Amino acid sequence: MLLTLSLAGCSKGKAVVDSTKKAADKVVQKVTLRPSPLDLKVGIDPAANGNSPVALDVVLIKDKNFWKTAPSMSAKDWFAQRGDLERRYRTKLQVRSWEWVPGQPIPPINVTVPRRFSGAMVFADYPSPGTHSAPIPLGGKVVISLQRDDFVMETKP
Repeated sequence: MLLTLSLAGCSKGKAVVDSTKKAADKVVQKVTLRPSPLDLKVGIDPAANGNSPVALDVVLIKDKNFWKTAPSMSAKDWFAQRGDLERRYRTKLQVRSWEWVPGQPIPPINVTVPRRFSGAMVFADYPSPGTHSAPIPLGGKVVISLQRDDFVMETKP
């Protein structure tokens, strides 16, 4: 503290203090594990899912064992087992669900990711063959395009 006060009097000392404070603030933010926002931008094609509504779930996973198996889970399996999995993992899963009709405008979605989660998945309910699922980052910007037979996802910094 004495060093901070003595350095604060000169311009170089102030720059060092400011620089150190900024670096310390970044470390504190990471150490305290503040929730990260997950910003989703979802678009749905007018011909999506054979011109039928598409259900989409974003699943935040806290349980490390379930996280190990989740990336290989298909959307068909997720939607069939969702109720059972939510009961089994209770506080270790957070599920956000939506359903949109083809061509519907979708406002940006912000999902707050609580601390200490292991991973996140997105599942889209399509009847066509395929897994229709993918892991997503626990923060940042994600663009999801719901297309005719599947979805395409892009992450942005």
